[in-house]
Amino acid sequence: MSKEFDQILREINKQNKDLHNIDVQVSKALVKDICDLKKSVKTIETKIVLMEKVLNQLFEVINNLTIFIDEAEDIANSEDLDDEEDWTPYDERNFPYGDDNDKEDIGGDDYWSSHEDDS
Repeated sequence: MSKEFDQILREINKQNKDLHNIDVQVSKALVKDICDLKKSVKTIETKIVLMEKVLNQLFEVINNLTIFIDEAEDIANSEDLDDEEDWTPYDERNFPYGDDNDKEDIGGDDYWSSHEDDS
């Protein structure tokens, strides 16, 4: 009976060692998987921070463009553009170029040459 008892005890020790080896292998694999997950999470966090910066810059650009467009629409929609600026004698926006009616108003080209000074 002692032989059987020793054999059973050896078998239990052998199984215990096998279980311990399996436990060690599983725990090593779990530790490796956890490390990989930590690296992945860290990478995702850095990418999210970068995306946040880019989105904030994009939001700022869109906001500035919206303000610019609103101001441009306000200027385009205002009815009194000329009232906002002072008139200068050099302002030729309201005068047409090359209008032949000016010559007819004063009598044409011959008007000045045909009228001599009466004094």
